[in-house]
Amino acid sequence: MNAPATLPAFDAPAATPDELRLAFAGSGGEYFKIWIVNLLLSILTLGLYSAWAKVRRERYFLGNTLLDGSPFEYLADPVKILKGRLLVMAVIVVANIAAEFNPLLNLAATLVFVVLVPWMISRALRFRAYNTSWRGLRFGFDGLTWDAAKAWVLWPIAGVLSLGLLFPIALANQRRYLFTHLRFGQAPFEIDLPLGPVYRIFGRVGLLALVYVAVLVALGFVLGGPLGLFAAGDMAQRGGGEVFGLYVMLAMLALYVGFALIAPYVSARMANLSFNQANLENHGFFSDMVAGRYVSIVLTNWLLTALTLGLYRPFAVVRLWRYRVEHLALLPAGTLDDFVAVQADEVRVIGEEAADMLDVDLGF
Repeated sequence: MNAPATLPAFDAPAATPDELRLAFAGSGGEYFKIWIVNLLLSILTLGLYSAWAKVRRERYFLGNTLLDGSPFEYLADPVKILKGRLLVMAVIVVANIAAEFNPLLNLAATLVFVVLVPWMISRALRFRAYNTSWRGLRFGFDGLTWDAAKAWVLWPIAGVLSLGLLFPIALANQRRYLFTHLRFGQAPFEIDLPLGPVYRIFGRVGLLALVYVAVLVALGFVLGGPLGLFAAGDMAQRGGGEVFGLYVMLAMLALYVGFALIAPYVSARMANLSFNQANLENHGFFSDMVAGRYVSIVLTNWLLTALTLGLYRPFAVVRLWRYRVEHLALLPAGTLDDFVAVQADEVRVIGEEAADMLDVDLGF
């Protein structure tokens, strides 16, 4: 019997890509329209509209953040956000009123607020995760208040008492808290974050700070001659107090700007380290932000926002968000459609969290 001239065709299985880069489809001009309306309505309503403003903002940024062509979604109810904010404001007002009657009550209210901070952090993270979804499947967060207290209160206090030596441990514990308690559907995130690389980041920060201070001192010596002649003439007319105060103000401003740039440098380096050491079940992540470029974006955003009296702010936010998003990738171990389908089935079997545990958002 002769074989058929042609064989039936079968579709070859789609190859799994090596990486799926996140993308951002928004623009500064689009967000400016949302931002200016949010600002005006928040002012006109004495802040009450800020809850709706937050929802509009989050929906814009997440809705324009794409993974494998699908956007993220923000599902929060602004009324619940407003309830949380009113609760926090009520606590602050009561504490301030109590402080007017007795200074010791002010101390007690401060201690109570410090105790409540970890609870508020865990609730805010839980609320945000639950109200974020991708392809119809929600995220989740189950971090406990005590773990938040260790990461955001006890370890930072230890960092201060150790003159900064334990700050890397505090930062590493905060990252572990964020990742290890987060899940997508029922799939948990995991992170293996060693302390050595974190200390190396802070070691580079220390060297950069020393170099920056040395440059400022050198500039002081170089400019000392011309400034000294100017100061001498000025002092003869008005006295030296004002000129000396100007010198101190300029020096403090230079130090403030320099050390303020440490935060975005550490943020970029820690983001790379954290995502590159994290996974979602058998799916990995890859982050390749350039710390110097990230710092330059932050610095130019500050300058342009100041020069435009704040009007550049929405463009600055979009610019920074785009850079962070587009330098993050998912390293899939298989097709995402199958992965999401499995997680959706598990969620239906196990059930959602109780709604009364997610009734307010205490985060801003």
